[in-house]
Amino acid sequence: MSKFVVTTDSCADFFKSDYEKMNVPYIIIKRILDGVEISEVYDSEQECEEFYEKLKNGERPTTVAGNEQEFIEFFTKVLSETKGDIVHICLSSGLSVTYDNAIKAVEAMQPKLNGRKIHIVDSLIATWGMAMLVERLVEMRDVGMDTGEAIEKIKEIRDHQQGWFVITDLFHAKRGGRISGTKAMIGSVLGIKPIMIIAKNGKLAIQGKAIGAKKAVKYLVDKVEEMGAKVRDKFMDTTLYIVRTTKGEIYEDIKKALAEKFPKLKVKEGIMGPTIGTHAGSTATAILFEGAPRLDLKA
Repeated sequence: MSKFVVTTDSCADFFKSDYEKMNVPYIIIKRILDGVEISEVYDSEQECEEFYEKLKNGERPTTVAGNEQEFIEFFTKVLSETKGDIVHICLSSGLSVTYDNAIKAVEAMQPKLNGRKIHIVDSLIATWGMAMLVERLVEMRDVGMDTGEAIEKIKEIRDHQQGWFVITDLFHAKRGGRISGTKAMIGSVLGIKPIMIIAKNGKLAIQGKAIGAKKAVKYLVDKVEEMGAKVRDKFMDTTLYIVRTTKGEIYEDIKKALAEKFPKLKVKEGIMGPTIGTHAGSTATAILFEGAPRLDLKA
């Protein structure tokens, strides 16, 4: 019998049916468009593609962190429907106050937990980096692993996750405050592709720049070798996640380059959901894998 319940939030970017198959309850991180809150999780790539098409055409949603009361209601419902402690994988504290609000909710609920525990694990990452942690935690749950041992193992995996992103829409990065309008204009003319990483503190930081799509692809594939294959035993037995918003040139070229460089490496493809996609833009690609300890970069 399972010793704990796995929960997460919708920024793990699974489809709705995937959460149900894994038996993982989730809290929805909402987005706002034209003053209206949207609380939904997609269940197909087509729905995601339609969302990114709207971004390309000028739609500008924003997002809102899960608040304390929403977490109290969510955890109360999970507790009423399950047995055992809860281990919750949360969106990075470096990207949102969602983690802080989850912690506050658990503190407020302490008098009514009746001996049960709710453990909030800061993923220090987002999208399919969170998905990787959830999948591994579900495996531990299903073999009946002790809760404390599972939490320690999942934190070790987290601390060795590599999350590398390439952004090709510099004007979206400019709208998000990552770069200035002047840099966006010059960068677009020169074909500069910023390479970003989710650092040890869970925040996004610019780690490098590549001029042109080919150099960006080579940069990322070299990082898989440097931060993965060269430092991790049995790297080919792990899974690398390649995640995108839309299937642009870089996404397809990275898939091809990875297959040529690491023909035995297991690669899982995914698409970012609308909450993370709101910030990543319509032309982002990411690779996520287990390897060296995360880089301690400042955002």
